[in-house]
Amino acid sequence: MNMKKTYPNYFWIVPFAIYTILFILPGLLGLIYSFTNWTIYSSTKSFAGLENYTNLLNDSLFKTGLKNTLLFALITTVFKNVFGFALALALNTKLKTRNLLRTVYFLPMVLSTLIVGIIFKSIFMPDTGLLNVFFSFFSTNLSSTDWLGNPAYAMWMVILVEIWRGTGYCMVIFLAGLQVISKDYYESATIDGANNWQQFKNITLPMMIPSLNVNILLSIINGLKVFDIVIALTGGGPGLSTEVLSTGIYKYMGNGALATGGAANIVLTLFVVAVFAVINGVFSKLEVER
Repeated sequence: MNMKKTYPNYFWIVPFAIYTILFILPGLLGLIYSFTNWTIYSSTKSFAGLENYTNLLNDSLFKTGLKNTLLFALITTVFKNVFGFALALALNTKLKTRNLLRTVYFLPMVLSTLIVGIIFKSIFMPDTGLLNVFFSFFSTNLSSTDWLGNPAYAMWMVILVEIWRGTGYCMVIFLAGLQVISKDYYESATIDGANNWQQFKNITLPMMIPSLNVNILLSIINGLKVFDIVIALTGGGPGLSTEVLSTGIYKYMGNGALATGGAANIVLTLFVVAVFAVINGVFSKLEVER
């Protein structure tokens, strides 16, 4: 008796309609409005061509946001994956506390970004913050540093917090990749006389390309779209030192420049799609069959 449940064809219209209304339609409207002079202070919308896009090229908020976004995405991606891979290798052993340590390292990703921001703002406080208290034991000049209020340090502190928060997530994905590698490969390599480094280079690394692809893509995309951790820690300040593209779009919209904000959002979207296509194409060619 065939118990397979079937659904009528019109059943799939509902999720597609919801997706269209909530995602596709707003995206298309944003694209259309980005070619107008629409602001919150005007009731009319006239065609402005590429004016909003060309204005972005001369806007300090956008240029600084783009530079900081690229810096943030690149550095956090590298360190989250390096540290995540190292932790995965360490915790993919028969260590008795490995399950506890996996939970501890993944825990920051579970915490609310707002909670993370509050915790680290207290740690980075110039006078009573834990970091400066630590430095005060060594009588260094750093013991009175305003880590989030100084433009020279603020962006690096935001990057540091993101690395701390996201490393555990990368670790979990790398662990999943490590655990599906057949032990037969290592046994054969050991019989052939391969040492640990040779096994790592010729077996582990090639087999981990799919996991590395996923982690780098997610890290880069999240880095390019970063918003919450910046708002929670610095709000884009001091000045424009921690401004990123998403916070810039937020400020364009908040100041009533709706068309300009829409144009900046389209640029960010196209940039993310282009980076995704390039990275995915490169890693797809490097993948090997298990």
